[in-house]
Amino acid sequence: MYSSTLTGAAMLLALAPSVWAVGYARVVNNCDFDVYYASVSQGKSADAQLIQGSYSEQYALENNGVSIKLALSESLTSGQVSQFEFTWFDGNTAYDLSNIDGYPFAEWGITIQPSVADDSDYPTCIPVECPAGESVCDAAYNLPDDVRTLVCKDTTDLASA
Repeated sequence: MYSSTLTGAAMLLALAPSVWAVGYARVVNNCDFDVYYASVSQGKSADAQLIQGSYSEQYALENNGVSIKLALSESLTSGQVSQFEFTWFDGNTAYDLSNIDGYPFAEWGITIQPSVADDSDYPTCIPVECPAGESVCDAAYNLPDDVRTLVCKDTTDLASA
């Protein structure tokens, strides 16, 4: 009996580093006004929350896309919403910024910055940069058939500000 318990515990410990080694998605509010978010994924919805400085979540749903919806009001179902989207899969994290549902941050700009730069194994692990004052950001999805998805190693943190 003790042997199977120890074997099970050893197996959990052996798997733990692979789970703990994955990165985080972070949203930092550097604005002098309120920004609201809701993290949603397949089968999971959430109410809008005020970002208190920053919000982060570890990549936890393998092969399941997550959208961190960002808006200037608590209403994330109507009005303009930017979406910081990511999917953790096979040792990678695909990510993008979607402004298909509007671009509430056009006046101030928005970025997604990977924690790693110049990784030759991941040439598309680059920042998403939407400069202030541009009503349409070419680095983001603006139409459903745009191709703007980028990929980093899954240990890379992604920070949106």
